Amino acid sequence: MQTPFVNRRQFLQCSAIATTLAMSGKLPLLCAKSEAGSKIDASTDPYAVKPIRDYLRRFSPSGKPTQTSSQYTLVYDIIHWSWRAGKRGTYSNSVVGRVTIDRKVTENQVVYDVSQRMRIGGVDNHLKANMICEANDWNSLREWTLYSHHSSPEGKLEPDSKLDEKGQCREGRIRVESRKYGYGFNTANPVVSQWTLLDFLLRKANQALNVRFDLLQDLSLFKPNQSLIYDGPTPIPLRDGKTVTLQTYAQTGQGVLPVHYLLDERGRPQLVTNSIISWALSG
Repeated sequence: MQTPFVNRRQFLQCSAIATTLAMSGKLPLLCAKSEAGSKIDASTDPYAVKPIRDYLRRFSPSGKPTQTSSQYTLVYDIIHWSWRAGKRGTYSNSVVGRVTIDRKVTENQVVYDVSQRMRIGGVDNHLKANMICEANDWNSLREWTLYSHHSSPEGKLEPDSKLDEKGQCREGRIRVESRKYGYGFNTANPVVSQWTLLDFLLRKANQALNVRFDLLQDLSLFKPNQSLIYDGPTPIPLRDGKTVTLQTYAQTGQGVLPVHYLLDERGRPQLVTNSIISWALSG
């Protein structure tokens, strides 16, 4: 039996397809009637956690503190959404991987090391990234390296899946290169990744927040003109029958469905929800 193969770039491009389907009403995750006080949408369940309603039945917020305000490690379970048994109108969630984000500060820069594993279509996708960022409010990207590959269910590395890139951002210009190709983007806003944006929220989240940035998703896909705003409190039903209220921040912009960041009373992003793939803080 031939091992299934999923190209990482092809998988990332599927997010654009999902966006088109959602806008046409064919993905039910974020479609709902509007209500007062909601800047995105609303439904019978808290709209910010619609993609993980099934997962919430076994969710409890992580109580583990960060090491310091500048150096810490965040670990998230990666949650996948699907229709239960392939039936429209149902939903289920499963944990398909884990991402670890390690942050350290030196004299004039911030260093992030990211390790991520996620199963896609029966194939394990492994990713490691090192990012050297500016020591500013955004920790905006300066230079980075990225390595990823796929492995079969038996753990065998797929040689054709290996991706090794390096990049930099200088004076409004992003440049990404590998041994065989190179490409670039022009940017007018601070440039962040989905892994470094969490620290901005940890330090800067407040109810008056309304900022704009450019996103380099997975250090490969450029999504400019993203905005991040406070979107109100969200009650979260826990597995023990209790309810906790998390403060919600919404990201919208070119090439993304709304991304919701749900922070606890200490400002830690406990949940990050985004249509088919979400994150839940586990440590």
